[in-house]
Formats: sequence, structure tokens, C-alpha cells
Amino acid sequence: AAILSCNLPSGVFSLIQGGRRDVGTALVTNPLIKAVGFTGSLAGGRALFDLCAARPEPIPFFGELGSVNPMFILPEALSARGEGIARGWAGSLTMGAGQFCTNPGIAVVPAGAAGDAFVATMAEALRAVAPQVMLTEGIARAYREGKARFDSRNAVRPVLATESLGREASPNLYEVPAEAFMADHALSEEVFGPLGLVVRVASAEDMP
Repeated sequence: AAILSCNLPSGVFSLIQGGRRDVGTALVTNPLIKAVGFTGSLAGGRALFDLCAARPEPIPFFGELGSVNPMFILPEALSARGEGIARGWAGSLTMGAGQFCTNPGIAVVPAGAAGDAFVATMAEALRAVAPQVMLTEGIARAYREGKARFDSRNAVRPVLATESLGREASPNLYEVPAEAFMADHALSEEVFGPLGLVVRVASAEDMP
């Protein structure tokens, strides 16, 4: 209606819905398309980028792909308002079942009593969050697979481990020493959903 009221020609805005990859492929390879914007997984974005580059007339690709948006909690902030930061993080982590691209999936926190209290408060806040429905079966399955990747690491300690069934996602929280985090690249890969990882460092100077 807004497009019609502005006297814009039909086709300026079109919505195409489809759950198959060939829908995106058809759009990206169509010669009338002159640029592509995408937010989603690194694998999906890479596939679309390759299609853009392989066209007879290559086109620009603008992507926001698989970010973990890490937070670095400095000692002064941790002492002054650690509880508030933890509860705020719990809200951000679980908003929309953790499916926002701004979801902060990693918090780098100093070791010690204040850091321990931060982790405990975070776990308490997450326990109060009910399971939420994810957008698709595939996204929910990828969330469970991402959680399983954390469960398989001996250096990673589960602080709050829950089971998610079907399209529902329950929050999870894990903790890992900075040395183990830096040695295992897979721990820095995005888990799309309400899963948080706390990386514990000896001091602010040791933050990765």
C-alpha cells in the first residue's frame, strides 16, 4: 500500500518466500539482480557470494555472517555492576530465541570471586527463561548440533545445560579458560540461538 501511495512502479519491492536453496540461487543468478544483501550463516553467505562472483556479470555481495559479538567485561565494570550486566546479557542472549544477528554469544570475564558471581547470576537469569520456538526446523537442529559441539569439549564446563526438542530452544551457558578457548577455533564459531560462552581470563591484560 505504501508503494502504491508513493506512485512507485510495481516491482520496486517484491517478497518471495521459499524454504529451498534453489529459490535463492535463482534470484542471485538472475541477470536483472544487480546486488545481493544477506544476513545468516557463513556457509550460506559463502555459497551466495560464490554465485555472485561466478555470474557472467559479477555483482556486489553485502553480507553479515555468523558473528558472535563478544563482550569484554573489564574488572571495574564487573565489580561495580556485574549483576546488572549479567542479567542484561541474559536478556540479549535469549531475545527472540537468540536469533538476532546482534546476539552477544561470548563474554570474556576475569577470573576471581566477582567473575564467579557474574557467571552464577547469568545462570540464574537463564534458568528463568522458558523454551522458545525457533524460526525453522533446520535452525533448531543447527542449534542442537552447536550445543553438542560444546558438550564434546573436555575443557568446556557446562554451567547450565538443557535439552531442546523439536523447534524449541532452551538457553545454555558454558565456561572455558582463555587458554583452551584460544587453542580451539571451533569454540569461537557462532551457535545461532540462546547459547552463551564465558571465557575466563587471569586479568584484563590477558583478554584475547
